[in-house]
Amino acid sequence: MRLKNLLIITAIIIGLITGLLIYLGKDSIDLDNLVTTTGAINTPDPVTARETANGPVIGFSSSKNTFAWLGIPYGAPPVDQLRWKAPRPVQNWQQPLLALKNADPCPQPWTFLAAEGGSKGDMVGSEDCLYLNIWAPQKLSADSTDPSTKLPVMLWIHGGGNNLGSARFYQGNNIAADQQVIFVSLNYRLGQLGSLTHRAIRNTATNPEDASGNYGLLDIIAALRWVQANIHTFGGDADNVTVFGESAGGRNVFALMASPLATGLFHKAISQSGSSRTESLASAENFHDEQTQPGWPVSSNELVAQLLINLNIATDRSEAIGDVNNMTDAAIAGLLYKQSPEALMKANLQTARNRDRVHIPQLLRDGHVLPSQPFAEVFSNAETYNSVPMIIGSNRDEEKSLMASDPRFVDRQLGFRLNIKDRADYQRYAKYYSQRWHVLGGTEMARLMTGSQPSPQQNNIYSYRFDWDSSPKSWAANLPELVGAGHGLEISFIFGDFAGGLRLPFLYGEETRDEREALSKAMMNYWGQFAHTGSPGKGRYLQQPDWIPWGENKPNTMIFDSVADGGWRMENYSPSVEDMITRIEADTEFKQQKDRCKLFVESFLISYHSSDFWDPERYSNLAGGGCREFDPYVFMDAF
Repeated sequence: MRLKNLLIITAIIIGLITGLLIYLGKDSIDLDNLVTTTGAINTPDPVTARETANGPVIGFSSSKNTFAWLGIPYGAPPVDQLRWKAPRPVQNWQQPLLALKNADPCPQPWTFLAAEGGSKGDMVGSEDCLYLNIWAPQKLSADSTDPSTKLPVMLWIHGGGNNLGSARFYQGNNIAADQQVIFVSLNYRLGQLGSLTHRAIRNTATNPEDASGNYGLLDIIAALRWVQANIHTFGGDADNVTVFGESAGGRNVFALMASPLATGLFHKAISQSGSSRTESLASAENFHDEQTQPGWPVSSNELVAQLLINLNIATDRSEAIGDVNNMTDAAIAGLLYKQSPEALMKANLQTARNRDRVHIPQLLRDGHVLPSQPFAEVFSNAETYNSVPMIIGSNRDEEKSLMASDPRFVDRQLGFRLNIKDRADYQRYAKYYSQRWHVLGGTEMARLMTGSQPSPQQNNIYSYRFDWDSSPKSWAANLPELVGAGHGLEISFIFGDFAGGLRLPFLYGEETRDEREALSKAMMNYWGQFAHTGSPGKGRYLQQPDWIPWGENKPNTMIFDSVADGGWRMENYSPSVEDMITRIEADTEFKQQKDRCKLFVESFLISYHSSDFWDPERYSNLAGGGCREFDPYVFMDAF
């Protein structure tokens, strides 16, 4: 390979890893924007005419013998005084809406996940962003009266830390055609616009949904209600809806299972590399040095205080705190509503300890949209959550995608060559950090949900681990070692799309084409069969190893790997929180006790994955020497 090409590939790799670290009304035709992620011009097809509850829509003929409809509104634009409100109904239209292009993403910092032109530090997207996309097999007729012809619906929730991302990356033509399902994807509000709780907003709200702070989650629930009202006209079965998502999308799947407002709106669930973390209102609102109930450095009070400084209303944080405490709810609400998305993002970055990443407390335990209890408590009783068949899993090397640009572990030689500083240390920490994905958002949730069922015969929880790590090597980056089976790599396999989608073709060498396609087909067949029946079983064509429900002391986890590395097979893999703690305590490679304490805090307190399993007493007595001398909150670099 020539040097020029290597440099291009390396630049793309660095862009990928950086992006992952940050965390993966249209009635007229605009010919400049009528393009899919493949770049093709979309032409209206009269055969795709459908009548929704809000008005007629026309889509286009897509690849794989599918029809597609892009950019259908499912909620009124959440702008102006609707900014921090539950989504409102769409205004009806009379003329056919040409559903031919992806809608703008919701406002977010520019990254490759936004699929927009820009550079680091830019804000892209539009607050008018509540739109969804649909793909359906072409053989379906519009609004058939025969229920037997209705196909299962699979609604995809994109990832991106609930701060980034959009529906436009995920084309549903392959999965719709190959698995005979109706595929739906959506945009939902992100960052400070999607999750913000403050007394000023709560106390000036006129209903519990508006006061909840869970606006992004309410968007997803609104999309599910739209599906219930309209999907029949696209050939879908409203009584057979599967929600699935990756990363923050998987986290939102857990939230839907916990939310009483989502009851009856879906019937199966898949969480890919999700997490079970939620936040109390105190942690999301209070100043971080509050004595009784401290909040995060990125709390809403910290945000308001920083805005006052940025607007030259206060000279420093101390003065800003006094102003916030003395301001009326109406004054604070007025201040927040006047700010642009750019101003909100800037203030958030200024309050964060890690100023390279937008972060805000999310999935708020408001007691209405989400229960007041943590998920670990909610999922321990089948009567307190939406108990449906579920697939839960993660990738073996999740954290490597993020560690690969962490200067603690990796440096750049010649400005671009990614070099692991200490290979043994890299692999050791990668195993620690990656395992918490599978434990906190995987096996512990499976353990709780399985235990909540009245009898073992009613167990319908399925576990997987994605192990494929056959990315190409080059002198610029050893991807199998650096990224391995990293975060987000399974998405291309689920969608059967290695050239488009997230646009990461450099991860997939030509020499692995056959094995990739075989593994992708197997995974798609399991996902499809699950959508049809509630059990992945032996896949859509009943020719694959039987995927049996999760349980202790038996093969309980489906491993997905290349044929050369064992293929797809059942193994017993059920690590627990106790296993994680025991390993931390027994590890003799820590240079000092502080490193052991930091890992414990990163795993169970300030982790993105969950804080439900934080044990302050165990922390104080960790490994005999304990961690009493280290305030756990000193390790809050991620926030």
